[in-house]
Amino acid sequence: MTQQRRGSRQVAARERATQLAAEFAAAEKERIRIAQEYLVAQGDIDDFDAETERRVADLREQRGRQLAAKRGEVEALVVEMLDTGVSQQEAAARLGLTPADVRAAKRSYDAAVARLAAESIAGQAGPSPEASPETAPAGAAGASAETGSPEADGASYQVGPVAVPHQEGPGDVPAGATQPPGSAV
Repeated sequence: MTQQRRGSRQVAARERATQLAAEFAAAEKERIRIAQEYLVAQGDIDDFDAETERRVADLREQRGRQLAAKRGEVEALVVEMLDTGVSQQEAAARLGLTPADVRAAKRSYDAAVARLAAESIAGQAGPSPEASPETAPAGAAGASAETGSPEADGASYQVGPVAVPHQEGPGDVPAGATQPPGSAV
């Protein structure tokens, strides 16, 4: 009788162990499913974050280019105001700037024109990265950038995004004009 009891206890224990193992396996299967979903969701977050950071970087780059172009336009307008014959103080007062801002805008504009002139002399086919159309000031007056032809009134040339005043050469000297010593006409 004790063996029969013992056998029935073993059968009951085996059934209970099998039931617990099945519950454990089901719980383990659920844990694996949760971990899998977590890893997929975390990957989605990482992908979204990387894409968002790329877009933000692109927007910052675009913002920098556009701000540089707009600043170039503003600098060109300051120089255009100075070209009308007003003093730096008067130009500053008319534009709501300080004289130091006017001087800084003129220096920046002159530096951009000098860079473009140096590139032209060096015979570079295209603009360098530091004097790209996005960073050089835009000319307030001038002809198309493709042709580089003078304006209708002959006052300036458009060299890239910068308007360069027209300079008279030997063929452009009016008759009877006095020339500096050593210049051949």
